Amino acid sequence: MENFPKSIVFKTPEGYFEKLPNRVLERNNQKKIRTLSMVRMTAAAAVITIGVFFFVIKNELMVSKTLEADLEQEIDLYINSGYWQAEDILSFSENPNLILDEIIEEEWGVVESTQPSSDIEEWW
Repeated sequence: MENFPKSIVFKTPEGYFEKLPNRVLERNNQKKIRTLSMVRMTAAAAVITIGVFFFVIKNELMVSKTLEADLEQEIDLYINSGYWQAEDILSFSENPNLILDEIIEEEWGVVESTQPSSDIEEWW
């Protein structure tokens, strides 16, 4: 250690401490600007993602409705042409009684239970 010079090794540049507060504030402002721009970019990406998501879902719903409408038209065509009978349509279903109940409800507005009730007496 005795071989090292005893002079001041570390010198500060002229006006360093006078400029220091302005430099610190400038860096903080730059960080705030970067953070704000990142928030804006993230918000824009989120809005675009949500917009695309709803656009895709809306198109899928429209396609499924269109396919359903086309299928109903095709079924009506087969029925009206006499190619299919009522029994044919009911045989396609897993639960034909449910279809019949829906038809009765549409036509008459009331569906009576097809299961016998123990409270109702048989009158015959």
